[in-house]
Amino acid sequence: MKRMSSDPAMRDAAFEHNRRLMDMAQLRYEGKREGLAEGIEKGIEQGIEKQRLETAREMLRNHCNDQLIQLCTKISLQQLEQLKIEERSKPNQAMTESQFQSADNTIAGE
Repeated sequence: MKRMSSDPAMRDAAFEHNRRLMDMAQLRYEGKREGLAEGIEKGIEQGIEKQRLETAREMLRNHCNDQLIQLCTKISLQQLEQLKIEERSKPNQAMTESQFQSADNTIAGE
């Protein structure tokens, strides 16, 4: 170690090697940080899109018109049409008004 510190060429080479290692470590750190930030941003965007679609589904179930659904959810006409197909293929889980009243009367003991 003493020989390296007394030889200017060896010292410069060691410092340069150390600087390169530090630069590479810094680039890796920044890359990971940027990748994490991009991943978080992408996850937020996916969550927002999922919520838009769920809101549109709920509006379809409540018989809202297409223009209102698109206005409120900002989904495309293609996405809306796809949701309609998906909703039609599901078994009807919503109770009709008469079924609701009948169940309510049963609970009330009438």
